[in-house]
This record gives sequence, structure tokens and C-alpha cells, in this order.
Amino acid sequence: MSDEAPEKVCATLIQEMRSLHLSTVGPDEMPHGSYTPYLYRAPCSFYIFVSQLAAHTRHVLANGKAAIMIIEDEQSAAQIFARTRVHYVCQAERIAPDHPEYLELLDGYQDRHGNMVGMLRQLPDFVLFKLRPTSGQFVMGFGKAYKLTGEDVSIFEHARSG
Repeated sequence: MSDEAPEKVCATLIQEMRSLHLSTVGPDEMPHGSYTPYLYRAPCSFYIFVSQLAAHTRHVLANGKAAIMIIEDEQSAAQIFARTRVHYVCQAERIAPDHPEYLELLDGYQDRHGNMVGMLRQLPDFVLFKLRPTSGQFVMGFGKAYKLTGEDVSIFEHARSG
């Protein structure tokens, strides 16, 4: 277990991982789990570039909500039952191609994830979303769980019970 401040460990996790787990709910109220690469921008916004052919994209377009989790890789985890992870409940906003930051964000996305993004940018079904966390939880080991609060979910409050 790390003795570092949770804020620092969480920031490192977000910086080092390249994909997030994405949870959405469809119109039939059934949950759907998926994953996607992401781009992070401080203080706390995640950007995803996803196909409208995917169920998760249609769900987010319909209700503007998603939950995400970024989790430590299994191979580097000291304890499989206590992998370092952060979970956020998010509001989703579609970023239109005519938005002033659209090209800059996709350039950043491509810099982070490689040339495949250049091909995806040409496909008409891909949509850029900004995921803005409204609440969250960070876990960095047994007994080291934190509720994330504040306007930009940057306040780490040690969770003492469920």
C-alpha cells in the first residue's frame, strides 16, 4: 500500500491509465458495461470519442449520464481484492464538431492514443463527449477509501463506513 497522499495517487492513476470502464443505462433500464480510451483535462473532465453504433453511446446521447471507473492494472496490483481505482458518476455533454475546442480536443486525443484516432475522426458515426464528474469514490487499498466531493470532486474525505 502506498503512503502517498490519496490526491497524488489518484492523479497518477488517471494520468497513467489510458482507458476507462464505462457504465450506462439503456431505455429498457438495463445496465450496460463497456470501456473506451479517454483524454483527461484538469481540473476534472474526461473526454471520450465513441461510435454511435455502440449501445453505450446511444445511452449517453439519450440520457446524458454515465459512470466511469479507472482501475489499476491487474499485473501491477499488489492485492487483487484492493486494486487502486477511482469511480465517478458523470454528466455527459456532446461536443459538436463546430465547438471551438473540438479540433484541439481531438488532436489531444490523437496525441495520447495514436494514429488510429485519425482514421476514426473521418467516420461520421463517432461522437465526442465531455464527461464531468458530479461525485466519486477513490480506493487505494484496504481501509483507504475516500468519498470525492466538491465542485470539481477534488475533496477527498476518508470513508469510515459504507
